[in-house]
Amino acid sequence: MVLPIETDHEWLGIRFARTGGRHGTGEVGERMGTVSGFVVRVPGEPSLYFAGDTIWCAEVEASILGLWPDVIVVNAGAAQFKSGGPITMTAEDVVRVCRAAPHATVVAVHMESLNHCLLSRVDLGTVLDEAGVLSQVWIPANGESLTFP
Repeated sequence: MVLPIETDHEWLGIRFARTGGRHGTGEVGERMGTVSGFVVRVPGEPSLYFAGDTIWCAEVEASILGLWPDVIVVNAGAAQFKSGGPITMTAEDVVRVCRAAPHATVVAVHMESLNHCLLSRVDLGTVLDEAGVLSQVWIPANGESLTFP
């Protein structure tokens, strides 16, 4: 069964809150359509925010500040087309996420997997280190599993 989630939903004690975002700016962002992220809460477990295909924007900031997730997963490949700006988070966007949520662990994914993702793991790590937030971010290798206390 598929169930669309307009704002929030609870299923078997698991709470899902739908969040917004922006899949780019300008004409490209308009054409990319609606972004859906989700914050998932299970009693007694860290809350998890999947930001989705979005750049840093007011909707992401509001989701972080309003829902205060413990773990934030961002698509950080700085993906873009031949024209227009990035449609997923850049290294600078990930720094903004870290600064908005200094309490959270940030997991940066969606790099080096698609040909339009221009940001590498190494380059992201360098920017995060220079910004002083690298210790807050996990940049998993392909196939790596992560466990949260």
